[in-house]
Amino acid sequence: MKEKDIEKNLEKLKEHIPVNYQLKEKLKKEFKKNTKKSYKFIAIAASLLLIVGFALASFLSHNNYSPNYITSPSPFISKANAADLKIANQISFFDIGKGNTGRIAEYNGTLYIAIPEKGLFEYNKNGFRQIVGEKSKNVPIGVGDVAVSPDGKKLLYSLNYQYYIKDLSTDKTEKIRVTGNGLDIFYESPFFSPDGNKIIFTKNVYTPREGGHGFEKKAILWEYDLKTSQLTEIAEGSYGSYVKNQNAIVFEKDNKIIYKDLKTGEEKTVDEGRFPSVSPDGNYIAYVKSEIKNSTIDGVEVTEHISNVWVTDAVGFATKKQVTENFSKPNLKSLVESVKEKNKNSPIKSDLVTGGEYGYYLPSWSNDSNSIYVLKNLNEDVRGNMMTLMKIDLSKEKLSADYTVRRFLQALIARDDDFAKMLMKNPPSFLTISNPHPVGYNILGTGKEGEKTYVDAELYMGYWGDTYYSIEKQRYYVTPSENGYIIDSIKGLETLEFYDKNNTFYERINREKGKSLFRETDIPKEYLPEGNFRFTASAFDAKTNTLYFTVLGLDNRQSKLLSYNLDTKTFKLVNSIDNGAFAELKLDGNGNFLAANFFSDDGKQKVYLYNLKTGEKTDLETLFKDTKIDEIEANFWNQDKLMFKISTYGISLMYEYNPVKSQISIP
Repeated sequence: MKEKDIEKNLEKLKEHIPVNYQLKEKLKKEFKKNTKKSYKFIAIAASLLLIVGFALASFLSHNNYSPNYITSPSPFISKANAADLKIANQISFFDIGKGNTGRIAEYNGTLYIAIPEKGLFEYNKNGFRQIVGEKSKNVPIGVGDVAVSPDGKKLLYSLNYQYYIKDLSTDKTEKIRVTGNGLDIFYESPFFSPDGNKIIFTKNVYTPREGGHGFEKKAILWEYDLKTSQLTEIAEGSYGSYVKNQNAIVFEKDNKIIYKDLKTGEEKTVDEGRFPSVSPDGNYIAYVKSEIKNSTIDGVEVTEHISNVWVTDAVGFATKKQVTENFSKPNLKSLVESVKEKNKNSPIKSDLVTGGEYGYYLPSWSNDSNSIYVLKNLNEDVRGNMMTLMKIDLSKEKLSADYTVRRFLQALIARDDDFAKMLMKNPPSFLTISNPHPVGYNILGTGKEGEKTYVDAELYMGYWGDTYYSIEKQRYYVTPSENGYIIDSIKGLETLEFYDKNNTFYERINREKGKSLFRETDIPKEYLPEGNFRFTASAFDAKTNTLYFTVLGLDNRQSKLLSYNLDTKTFKLVNSIDNGAFAELKLDGNGNFLAANFFSDDGKQKVYLYNLKTGEKTDLETLFKDTKIDEIEANFWNQDKLMFKISTYGISLMYEYNPVKSQISIP
């Protein structure tokens, strides 16, 4: 078969084959294990893993541009109806994996997260630090719920069924009179009163059913007075929280959201749903609501329970707004086929009951009431359920056209398909991209084509452990929407690709025949490792017309980072590192900084950040002082900020680094 025909067939396969996550992880581990091998097979195998719901193509003309800037909506919300709120951003930034956690708490940029059997952790710009829990691996850590006081000075948490109050300024800890037994009495979901003097809990009591078959669960809301230690039963239900400036609480009962006036005892149904959480300013209630979608697919009766996060007014409940967008599982048809095959010899009519692509749980508010943190579970049949923590930023202002595209590209790269699809008029079933995968983007400008508004952007694509790198220039046509703008269609305009073949680097434009840039014999010998070597990664800066690439010595394990200017046809040595290999290069949109994922021969992964103007190199791991880091990886450039992940305690969490200001923050 001719190479051109192979390429065409691969392009067709990319549109239909789901991402094989096990293979992707295997390739990554293989790169760590033995970088002496030839990894050309990665480019072939991983190319089959690409899922693209829209064309990534090319860009030819740059006319009708406005200046290159991003208009961000204000994050501050004054009183507004829930229906008037806009979704300014969504990002998943904390991968819990197949583990579990309770509702998180936040105060002024610090998140408090309880991870069962591991401890209670503080997550902020300074790192990820265990603040409660035994360090011995042989001792189970029964850390459960966590809540922070309105002034941010006290932390409430459970440890082995006993609740404690921790003074964050003095580190002093004291027990409170709320204790479960781990058998038939459990306390959960604590919430501070607005003045910080009381706490509301759910007390779950389990009693054996008649006949001894299972247990009956009864959930009661109790209030604990921190000054008097008095316990008072206040309602039947769970997940309670106070409403500021109202003598009232909101809670869940029988899959409904209930508002109760504590003075009169009157209860009102707000909506159907679960896990209610009242914002600290008392204006809104966030909760999870599931809607049933019935359909018939190939003769199979399909029932889908599609959950989403909603926000309603805390007083009056006059308006509400859905702030997430869940969809059917991308592999729903294959699930239907499995049911049909299983029941093909059965006289009973086949049916399928399943959830949506995601499940949402336990929303909680930031202390400024501008953001919602929610647990998001990927209901996947390939890897199994995968839990992440997602942040939803709210605003009164509508998103501008360029900001909408920026958020879309961020969601695409971060694999937040639910948010990416929310920003599209006609979203495809699949969006996730595995390899080549996005490593950054840049907004070029906005303009008009007749009455159509468009935004031009570059999407940077790379391979893990291979030299392939591309710049996909695209035009995003947007139309006004309730949230500001929505992406109506995407037009590919120009594709610029770089790759090596038979020890020669090539440049290719718009999938045409590649143009030879240089051979290995063109590189000055003093820039190359001794003995045998191979190319391992590359990135291209269009502003300076410079290709950055890496060379690995196969005999002496020395890695070189080089640059090649296409105009002057000159090479330059940027850096040399012994005992390891560069796996991937990621260049920011302005061409000022280069992030490199590097694997050392001792099995450790590093991220080096190069200032291409000054030559300064930063080891990102050294920016953390009190954080145990098992792995670190540069993910993508969010315009001029590097998004990177660290792995610790068996979980993965994201950070954002501003290299100009040398500042780390959490998303």
